[in-house]
Amino acid sequence: MKIKLKNKENPVPNNLVFRNTGHCLTLIDEINSGKQVEVDRVSKPASEYVEEVKTNKKKGGSPKGDK
Repeated sequence: MKIKLKNKENPVPNNLVFRNTGHCLTLIDEINSGKQVEVDRVSKPASEYVEEVKTNKKKGGSPKGDK
């Protein structure tokens, strides 16, 4: 899932884990800088600081004019 920081005035603390492989300070720095990042999970304490980015996927199919 992709996440982003909810509020730049309330950054993510360095003790939270977003990857199944373990703690990653680089990832937390990217989140705090305002970037959207791909993560494995969001813990309950982390949900206070970040929100999931919803992607709008268009349904497949042909455009109206094609036959």
